[in-house]
Amino acid sequence: MKILLADKLSPVAIEAFKAIEGAEVINNPALTADELPANIADVEILVVRSTKVTKATFEAGKKLGLVIRAGSGVNTIDVACATEHNVRVVNCPGKNSVAVAELAMGLLLSLERRIPDCVAQLRAGKWNKKEFGKAQGLKGKKVGLIGTGMIGSELIRRLRGFDVDICAYEVSPAAREKVDKLGKQLGITVEFCQSLLELASKADIVSIHVPLLDSTRKMVNAEFFAAMKPGAILLNTSRADIVDNDALLKALDEKGLRCGLDVLPDEPGTAVADFDCALAKHPNCYASHHIGASTEQAELVTGLEAARLAKIFSEGKEAVPNCVNPVK
Repeated sequence: MKILLADKLSPVAIEAFKAIEGAEVINNPALTADELPANIADVEILVVRSTKVTKATFEAGKKLGLVIRAGSGVNTIDVACATEHNVRVVNCPGKNSVAVAELAMGLLLSLERRIPDCVAQLRAGKWNKKEFGKAQGLKGKKVGLIGTGMIGSELIRRLRGFDVDICAYEVSPAAREKVDKLGKQLGITVEFCQSLLELASKADIVSIHVPLLDSTRKMVNAEFFAAMKPGAILLNTSRADIVDNDALLKALDEKGLRCGLDVLPDEPGTAVADFDCALAKHPNCYASHHIGASTEQAELVTGLEAARLAKIFSEGKEAVPNCVNPVK
């Protein structure tokens, strides 16, 4: 059984793949989405992180039976086409939750204290304490979470130590119940809002933690920004298309909103590339390179989970967990 690792994985995870009985592991993390079809013909299991898996890959993968997304979201994979070709698509939910929550906190603190701008000016040989000594502080602020699943819950744990109030918009009763239990454990109360606009109007800081679905695409839009407080902060470490990014750019200009983004519209499909993005260049935006899950800790546990799923598939004894599409 050939297994193609088409993205960078932890060395420990690679060894776990090699330990699968009968597996021939091809480790080629430099492959691009355009190069995948020419390298997929004899592959039965494909493992990706950020590399896109397109219709051309499924059409060329005559033996392909399983695509593993070593992460949570599967929007970079043509799941509908996978289903047409009877290819299972599975993911590794929750394994990078801590890493993403940590980055969300990093973006928030960077915005509040303007840390990147401080560093840039000092590196340029400029001392400007007058400009940068104007932070408001986080204590007593209200943080609104859109989504309180695994990542949202991890963020709640980290926000507790900053003495903020937390509100949330969550449509899942089961998720609400889990958050109520978490709140009791932490000694805090999470207020649930009845609508997105209610959350937008109450929160000083909004952080997005929902998957990209038809129902969530551009759910944070011009109406949402109009309801936000002037100078409020938006954090998005989820998916770029959950936000109407044109409306966000306008709100940065006209309403003085600030944003911390780990996801941007039209991101390059390769690890290194030229990238011209108006949002990333805006002075009210601090953006990172879609690195939320990119810690050694997260890469290890996610890679090992991917190897576990591959082993289950190779043994053929039971259904592979976390399958996101219906196949025969």
